[in-house]
Amino acid sequence: MTDQSLPTPPSAPTSALQGDQVRVVVFMGVSGSGKTTAGALMAGRLGWDFAEADDFHSDANVAKMSAGVPLTDQDRLPWLEALRQWIDQEIAAGRRGVMTCSALKRSYRELLRAPGVVFVHMAGSPATVESRLGARQGHFMPASLLASQYADLEQLDPDEDHVTVDLDRGLSPGQEVDFVIERLGLAGGPAGAIGMIGLGRMGGNMAARLRDHGIAVCGFDASATSARDVDSLEALVKALPAPRLVWVMVPAGAPTDQTITRLAELLEPGDLVVDGGNSPYSDDAVHAAQLAERGVHFADAGVSGGVWGRQNGYALMVGGDQADVERAMPVFTALAPAGGGFVHAGAVGAGHFAKMVHNGVEYGMMQALGEGYDLLGASGLIDDPDGVVASWQEGSVVRSWLLDLLVQALKADPGLKHYAARAEDSGEARWMIEAALDLGVPLPVTAASLYARQASQRRDNPAIRVVSALRAQFGGHPVAHTGAPAAPAA
Repeated sequence: MTDQSLPTPPSAPTSALQGDQVRVVVFMGVSGSGKTTAGALMAGRLGWDFAEADDFHSDANVAKMSAGVPLTDQDRLPWLEALRQWIDQEIAAGRRGVMTCSALKRSYRELLRAPGVVFVHMAGSPATVESRLGARQGHFMPASLLASQYADLEQLDPDEDHVTVDLDRGLSPGQEVDFVIERLGLAGGPAGAIGMIGLGRMGGNMAARLRDHGIAVCGFDASATSARDVDSLEALVKALPAPRLVWVMVPAGAPTDQTITRLAELLEPGDLVVDGGNSPYSDDAVHAAQLAERGVHFADAGVSGGVWGRQNGYALMVGGDQADVERAMPVFTALAPAGGGFVHAGAVGAGHFAKMVHNGVEYGMMQALGEGYDLLGASGLIDDPDGVVASWQEGSVVRSWLLDLLVQALKADPGLKHYAARAEDSGEARWMIEAALDLGVPLPVTAASLYARQASQRRDNPAIRVVSALRAQFGGHPVAHTGAPAAPAA
């Protein structure tokens, strides 16, 4: 067959396997090429099974790669045989699937080839892949192994059914998947529209990330100066194809209550509402019952990622019925980081309960960093508190994204002089402590961090400057003092 690379002339032939002939699609390429992101997105878009080849590696293989030691063919053979078994099971059961696997050598691909298997080569220059690999976090494959992978890579031959995606074109994952679906003649173009209500710091970036991943978004916000697509909830509902999926991303309390009440009046049986704001988990059962009276489904999603979510993806903790969660999986897949960050936490209310606990833990971690920084400066022994904190980024057991953001804030504003020594209580830690009292679970760290924020409203506290700086860094929360460094662009 003829290889199909971007761009392809309209007259060029497509894959020898088309439409229903395609049973399993294997996204292949070197580490960092975006196999998992595109593969998971395509599986979610089409409703196919998904398998990540890295999950099939033995502990010994993972240990070698983590140590920067390339695998041998002998190491890979049991792994490839397990992948082939998964492919055979999919085909034998009449299912269709998407797999991600490096499949660098033809001999590896021969072990995976079967009637109905097509390879999608995520191909790009080393510079492009290095930039992608450098932005990826939490994966056992170090960038140092990239050169060995390129050395092993054998280009696909004409007799191997395949499509090539050119990474150097700079397409979004959604556009890459659109290209593959079109080239293979599969039923399933760009994903259907989702309605996004609330286009502030979080909602606006989430809508942008969904669009980046090929999911059409119709956005509404009460502000006429927002980047909204429609000017009313009525217009939003009319613009969405049924059954509708509507994501609510407005402040907790009255704004969310009013939005749910109005949606209950406008939506139709079979529609699904996802509340992604920071609503108290106790409100979820009320909202679910209110919508259920009209036959409308409900799920709750705790969302974490702040202003960096569009770039890095969002941690998603979801509560709701399994069928509703599966229905919204293409959206969850697009919003979450590649390869993780999503959990179906339980029934309705579980998502917001998990997010409440997450934010309480966040309170304690930020307070600990703030108190440590305050003590360093007060000791009289430490000449460079900022440098001490920065030294913790490598090798230390306290290294974390919050620590990285603190170092970033200190570089922009040494001593954090422009940040307020006050931090607001946004509610989640208070709810967490209330729930803990009901359940008899002691939370001394969370309680102390909440009280510290409350006390900061009455007196200057250097430790709270760290909390204030971190809230501005990850969440884009405004700071009290003018002239403060701007929060990072999403």
